[in-house]
Amino acid sequence: MPVLITGGSGFVGLNIAIALLRKGESVVLYDIGGPPQAAEEHLRSVGPGLVIERGDVRDGPRLATTIRAHHIDRIVHGAAITAGPQREIQQARLITEVNLGGAIEVLEAALACGISRVVQLGTGSVFGVTSLNVERIEEELVPVPDSLYGITKYAAERAASRYRDKRGLDVVTARLGVVFGHWEYDTGVRDTLSLPLQFLKVAETGGTARFRPGLPDDWIYAADVADAVVALLYAPSLGHDVYQIGRGRRWSMIDWCDRLRGVFPRFGYALVEGDGPVNVGAVSPTARPPFSAERLRRDTGFSARFDETSAFDDYIHPLHRKND
Repeated sequence: MPVLITGGSGFVGLNIAIALLRKGESVVLYDIGGPPQAAEEHLRSVGPGLVIERGDVRDGPRLATTIRAHHIDRIVHGAAITAGPQREIQQARLITEVNLGGAIEVLEAALACGISRVVQLGTGSVFGVTSLNVERIEEELVPVPDSLYGITKYAAERAASRYRDKRGLDVVTARLGVVFGHWEYDTGVRDTLSLPLQFLKVAETGGTARFRPGLPDDWIYAADVADAVVALLYAPSLGHDVYQIGRGRRWSMIDWCDRLRGVFPRFGYALVEGDGPVNVGAVSPTARPPFSAERLRRDTGFSARFDETSAFDDYIHPLHRKND
């Protein structure tokens, strides 16, 4: 039966859709805007079962109508506003309405329509500075979010757990590490693009990437995230309300830049100390410890396929780069 992906036109949603279509599943992308044309064409080449529905995640009746019209059995809820500091000041109410109110609408629609399972996408932004004194973040660590984005996503996470415990909805939250991969683009509701994409954009121009030490390095490739979400969607039973998706280790930005320089010889990079100007990661938060994904492995058997080398090769190869 079809899977509904809210926020399905975002790059994480698109990667999840690709993984599902490759399994022979049907997918309904539900989003205010449609996916980029190239992404839509690629998805349709992967499998025939793609439907695109325009709709606002805050519109509960529209959600329920879509679920019933397409006989949806499972939901991936990924719609959110990934807000930076400036948007937080300007659009606090909208951020809360989408990130928390939208989650409530999805959970209510799932209950009303008899959905088998909901996987709600969460974020490492639920952790604040209290997470910095541990080697690896386990699910048991109590989040202390320090941004409106993190606060609203943590509230949505707790709401999902409440629906699971008190209303019998089979819903889990999948906290994502720092995701990068194919089909990433500026959707208008993601204020910070991934560091690998920022590095790539500089490399393509033959420029020099200038960045400070201590940027987020708990990276995970989008194809691995998609596989993990699919594993959570179809696991026979899940004994926890929260699962973390990550590689469990830090990635080296220096090594990544060296690999980029092998493809783009004119590319350079420099670590910037103090208040010097930067052009990569200017508004990124500081690094947090990597996620432990042991609970996910234990309950679903999931294991990430991509390490630093294979992720880079897969990320670059389809783009047909040339050494020029």
